[in-house]
Amino acid sequence: MAARVFPVTDPDSRLRWILWDEFTGDEDRAAGSCVEVDGLFVDLPVPVERFVLRGCVPGEPLREAIAGIGTERARLGTVLIEAEDDPGMDHLDNLYDVVVVAAEGDEVVLRGRIEEIRGYRPATEPPAAEGFRLRDAHDRALGHARTVEGLHRERPELAPPAVTLVGFRPEPWFRVELSTRGRPRLTATVLGRGAGGAQLSTYTDGLDGAVVAVRESAAGPGLIDVELDDGVFEPMPSAARPLWDRWLQAPPTEPGSWTILHPSLRHEWLRLALAQAHPRSADRPAGRTYRLDSRHVTDLNGFYCALGEAVNGPGGYFGWNLDALIDCLRGGWGARRPFRLEWSPTGGDWHEPVLRILAENGVEVGPAR
Repeated sequence: MAARVFPVTDPDSRLRWILWDEFTGDEDRAAGSCVEVDGLFVDLPVPVERFVLRGCVPGEPLREAIAGIGTERARLGTVLIEAEDDPGMDHLDNLYDVVVVAAEGDEVVLRGRIEEIRGYRPATEPPAAEGFRLRDAHDRALGHARTVEGLHRERPELAPPAVTLVGFRPEPWFRVELSTRGRPRLTATVLGRGAGGAQLSTYTDGLDGAVVAVRESAAGPGLIDVELDDGVFEPMPSAARPLWDRWLQAPPTEPGSWTILHPSLRHEWLRLALAQAHPRSADRPAGRTYRLDSRHVTDLNGFYCALGEAVNGPGGYFGWNLDALIDCLRGGWGARRPFRLEWSPTGGDWHEPVLRILAENGVEVGPAR
């Protein structure tokens, strides 16, 4: 399996971001390159919100939380809300850091946060039929509610800021669009241009917006700044920018480089590891042993960082979620099964599914011999 390389005509190394249009024409094509995508790295707020369960019939865990209002016992943590009549599972939502703050009659007031990932946020309209089931992170039934006020609504406060392509040099076809169509629409995937011409996908859903302004750019002669009316669908956190700067200069060469990162940035390290990965045409032979350095593995993302490094060296990739792990175990990502993984799990909610998948795919897990 070979990594895909997107043909780009502009060799200017200052233009570190490539806008790749794979949505609007008959063929995929570069729309242009730019010095900066202002709006690619953004910290979007995930405010605490208020939700009201109306017509609520609480289960035992929720009754206990209601009885403990004003104390630590009122904390429910993660709550899964599922529409009772929803065969397409279009209304299945998680709330996080949930606390019961009030209750009267059959109404219960919760405080919590919705899903940070935009694609998994609640629908703006409730399901046609009333009725919701509630469960906690341990799959305990919390009860039922007729409606959940505050869950299904527009959230303009969470919309990403509009993008500006700073120091943009359009490809010839898009330059024509800019000069003849007035407000052409740009729908594009964003790629980083690394050293030696390497292209690193951001693995976001890209950007989609109409051009609202074009002006000469201070970034250099012959470059323009292009303002759009919308933002990147799923911006990356601003703290990930230094990571991208380093990886675009050169990928890691020293083992354990990820260990200095705050746990919240480990997912961004994995995004870059996947973007940099060049699946081998032939995996290493089956029967090998890979040693996973677990000294800094404190969460699931840390495990994937350490696993990628164990199999493919510094900055290596071998999955960043369970589905991706299964895909890597099928071959083409550096290791042919069966193989042995030297790792001593210390216990954790995420260990069981990982160990099960490894065992089902011919991976022996055990301590160093």
